[in-house]
Amino acid sequence: MKILLLLSVACLSLFATIEMSQKQQDDLGIKTTKVKKATSIEFGAYNAKVTLDAKDIISIGLAVDSVVTDIFVTKLLHVKRGDKLLSIRSSELLNLQKDYINALLESENSLKNYQRDEKLYHEGIISQKNLFASQKERLNSEIRVKLSEGELLISGFDTSMLKRVRETHKLIESITILAPRDALVDSIDVNVGEKVDSSKTMMKIFADSKRYLELHVPIDIAKNIALGDRCYFEDKSAKIVAISNIADEETQSIGVRAIIEDAKDVMINRVYFAKIKKSVEGAFEIAKSALVYEQNRALIFKKVSNGYEPLSVLILKESPQSYVIQAHLSESDEVVSSSTSALLSALEHLDE
Repeated sequence: MKILLLLSVACLSLFATIEMSQKQQDDLGIKTTKVKKATSIEFGAYNAKVTLDAKDIISIGLAVDSVVTDIFVTKLLHVKRGDKLLSIRSSELLNLQKDYINALLESENSLKNYQRDEKLYHEGIISQKNLFASQKERLNSEIRVKLSEGELLISGFDTSMLKRVRETHKLIESITILAPRDALVDSIDVNVGEKVDSSKTMMKIFADSKRYLELHVPIDIAKNIALGDRCYFEDKSAKIVAISNIADEETQSIGVRAIIEDAKDVMINRVYFAKIKKSVEGAFEIAKSALVYEQNRALIFKKVSNGYEPLSVLILKESPQSYVIQAHLSESDEVVSSSTSALLSALEHLDE
């Protein structure tokens, strides 16, 4: 092209400025548009499921076989910490309590024996060997008490029940299971009078706790997001707190987790459409026609006083009509939006 051969250059940083007259610009049909500053970019929407931490989904049950004697709640009822959920009876728990009481009695007796033998030893009546034997029995009896307490605690007892048995030496025949936290009763899987084995969950509750959005985003999008970026769904927002580094083999996407800041009326397990919004600096929106590629580098042509300056840019987001890029631009700059291929050809000629 004759016009391209007439273009002159002045060397700048990475590329040369393409200098041309107004007539040359008119002949090439070059048009420019003003860049638009972008303070944030959005990705999505993506399917996002509301979840709880596993620790907040609580299964209610016992580690021993039992019989349900009463149920105090109904499905979908909101309960407060300490509210009654159900009551049970268990022959295994009665046996464990019996063993505990026996261990307590043995411990009390061994302590008395040791105190007596210690006095006798100091009076020279018994040997040190006999005192050590008495001391050993006292320590062993204390260990048996601790083991019995541990078995009761993992089988459904709490510390107040232990205290009651320890102080009264009487069996607790019926145990009432209380809500460990404020929660919603999700399911009740037993009936009154039912015999329940130790492996069965009697009830499941969802604790009132932090709720999260969990979504998957394509790998090429995920590289542009970071912890602290935000997800928006309906009139709610959530802050990204975790980004997986393991890609799904089939979908080639990665998991993202965001904590919902105001979870009122947000339903657990509901799927929302969520967009990810990221704050950016030094970013501008340009028409798609303004961007070209030269040796796999994305370029734009910025209008300067004596022509056009090629700039290398970083693409942050692509949409059907535009790109959001990072480049050395200001809000007053204009970039070429038509006949960019002619300027690219001119640039290639200048490199020869």
